[in-house]
Amino acid sequence: MFKALAKGTDVDGGDVQVAEQVPPLRAQQSGSSIGILAGREGAIWEVSSGKKVTRVVRRVDPNRCRIWTRHNRRYDLLSPESCADLINGFRQQGGQEFPAIVRRVTDGAPFDYEVISGARRHWTARFLKYEFLVEERELNDLEAFRLSDVENRHREDLSDYERAVDYLQALDLYYEGSQKQMAMNLERSEGWLSRYLDLARLDQVILDAVRDVREVTVNQARVIKPLLVGKTRSVVLEKAREFSGREEKSGAQEVFRALTQVAVEPKVARSNTTLATVAAKDTGKILVVARRHGRGGLLVQIDERSGAGKEEVLEALKDLVERHYAPGR
Repeated sequence: MFKALAKGTDVDGGDVQVAEQVPPLRAQQSGSSIGILAGREGAIWEVSSGKKVTRVVRRVDPNRCRIWTRHNRRYDLLSPESCADLINGFRQQGGQEFPAIVRRVTDGAPFDYEVISGARRHWTARFLKYEFLVEERELNDLEAFRLSDVENRHREDLSDYERAVDYLQALDLYYEGSQKQMAMNLERSEGWLSRYLDLARLDQVILDAVRDVREVTVNQARVIKPLLVGKTRSVVLEKAREFSGREEKSGAQEVFRALTQVAVEPKVARSNTTLATVAAKDTGKILVVARRHGRGGLLVQIDERSGAGKEEVLEALKDLVERHYAPGR
């Protein structure tokens, strides 16, 4: 019955309420096996703890809905490009297929609902001037956070950075700053949560250096974190300011590769033997260091911990040899 409701076949005449026992689907299923509807029911299970849930599904004016201030998606960065899949889906289906989750606005603001989960669907409905299909719930802020997190955890279109900021805000709001308690509640390890919090705590000058903060990944934050302490901190931040001052911003991968390299260069420059360093494309870690050796010789050091594959290593070696190997020099 709910599928019919989701497609709008039973809501044209007004509101429909359905009371049902929600099955205990686990949010930890793989992304390939958890669909949008299954993900929502998993979230509802987390919130309701097995109680019966009354669903209220209706079509509303999207302009009468606001985005929850704690929503984990950067609404201001949504665009026809980032919502292209939904735009096509709305047009093909003749409307919205799966309802967004909302709650009533009670603070006297000129809105009827606020969107807890479904910002992209809301943006698309407004963009296309379609009615907005919503599923009303009674949720406090902690329940809203948990529901939104479970529903969006397996979505590839939600960036690491958006998740990270959401977790950092929730840490103080709902868990009194206890990283251990929050990790237990999210059913994740403290290490996993810590990596997201490190990303959210990155220096703003580094975030300003990239063209889109949504490109910054947890792994990039992990690599750069140890370089932001001690003597390397100043050179890394100075390099970041150089990128942020450019008229045309660079992608996160290029920026973090450059920041990693500049942190290494001051250390090796004192030996007067280092000619070049090459960072791995995906991780930003130093892959190859080339040094002058003897008369015209070239000494190349490869770091197996860089995460690069053999093809990338061979490409880096070929480039270094062509640029720096000169027998008899």
